[in-house]
Amino acid sequence: MEQNKKSQKNILKATSIVGGSQLATILIGLIRNKLIAVLLGPTGVGINAILQNTVDLVRQATGFGINFSGVKEIAAASSTEDEIKISRTITILRRWSLYTGILGMFVAIILCLPLSYYAFDNKNYAVSIAIISVTLLTTSVSSGQIALLQGLRKMSIMAKVSVYGAGLSLLFCLPLYWWLGLKGIVPGIVVSGIMSLIVSYTFASKIKVQKPNITFKETVTEGLGMAKLGFLIILTSLMVTATMYAVRSFIAQKMNLDAVGYFVAVWSISNTYVNIILNAMLSDFFPRLSEAETFKDYKKSNSIINEQLELSLIIAGPLFVLLIGAANLIIRILFTSDFLIAVSVLQWQLFAGFFAIISWCLGVMFLSKNKGGYSMLTEGIWSATYYLFIILFWNNLGFLSLGIGYFVAHFIKIIFVYLITTSYWKFFFDTQSLKTISIYSILIITIFINVILIKGIYQYIFSAIISLIAILISYYRISKIIDFKNLLKKKLK
Repeated sequence: MEQNKKSQKNILKATSIVGGSQLATILIGLIRNKLIAVLLGPTGVGINAILQNTVDLVRQATGFGINFSGVKEIAAASSTEDEIKISRTITILRRWSLYTGILGMFVAIILCLPLSYYAFDNKNYAVSIAIISVTLLTTSVSSGQIALLQGLRKMSIMAKVSVYGAGLSLLFCLPLYWWLGLKGIVPGIVVSGIMSLIVSYTFASKIKVQKPNITFKETVTEGLGMAKLGFLIILTSLMVTATMYAVRSFIAQKMNLDAVGYFVAVWSISNTYVNIILNAMLSDFFPRLSEAETFKDYKKSNSIINEQLELSLIIAGPLFVLLIGAANLIIRILFTSDFLIAVSVLQWQLFAGFFAIISWCLGVMFLSKNKGGYSMLTEGIWSATYYLFIILFWNNLGFLSLGIGYFVAHFIKIIFVYLITTSYWKFFFDTQSLKTISIYSILIITIFINVILIKGIYQYIFSAIISLIAILISYYRISKIIDFKNLLKKKLK
């Protein structure tokens, strides 16, 4: 029991560090989105999103998931405490990050014309895509440095890299949007990539490791282990990115670029807050689970997943409840009243986010066991379900199909993730996890029914009450792990 409590404290500590930096980064990103919405309008939001999505598509196709699989390899090497092995793994990761970044940049330049036609149905953005291809190199190298920090579990340094990179990007991009308008979008994307590279390299270069003599052939050969898992990860990400690419193109064809901007706005809100939690958890969760898998400690793996799931829901539960209840107000604050058409879509996406948290906690098991094929399978099911739902129900539901389809896709995905993990690795939810899932499920369903059926002042009153209950429950659960009174006394002293 004491060991379990200590483990939960460590999880909360890592989560608070990375989660705090994620929150700061997200707030900076939201300020940037707000500025784009105000200065450039929905069209600017749509163009920026499609260009960024285009770059992400190429990055995922050429990056081999090195930034993610590299975390696992470095965590595994670090657990052995073999300095030579650690230094070789780090060197290989850095080189592969550079090589894949160069590959991605050249692919984007070569395919800029067809990418422009696919994304915008014209050739007008071919030059823009060619220019922002440089971000494929800067981002790949930067991601490699962050993977190094994460694998070594340097959480405080990771936090600084995230916040400083986002802050500098905003600082340099704001004048561009103000001065150039829509023409400032492309230079803004490029500047953001450069700032992230400078910050990540500055901090990661302080990690002192031996410099092993590794030939190019050895780099390629030994890096294939990362590339194999990374390739499956990248195929998985590629499916999701391609799906969102197709969805945005579908919206543009059925409606216009303004509608794409509305969808991107609510998508950024729902995914932003989900990613705060997931990224904060993943930064410590994946290395710990990878270390347990290195020693084939399956009982410990099961315990780690249940602990992570419970704390994820304790932290995420009140957030989802609050955001669903205040969706209308949030869109007004973060964007403009023009975006209110997408309120219902946002609420459905947030509802689905609860299931995304659960399936994610279980799905990390696939990667820690080098079974990336299962991740690809479950994400493929999600992608196919989401896109088909939108196509089939657009005539009946219209824009709302984007929200309901998202929920249906996640609900189906979690069923498959659970069946796979229980069938192949005998995973099971412990009593505490099931209790936590039940409590927050009831709260989220209750507030969702409230915002759908009740209107006016009563809706806000009920939303406030339900949100307060969720916050108090989470506070009570966390206070059993951390003694807030003693912590406050220590801080005051």
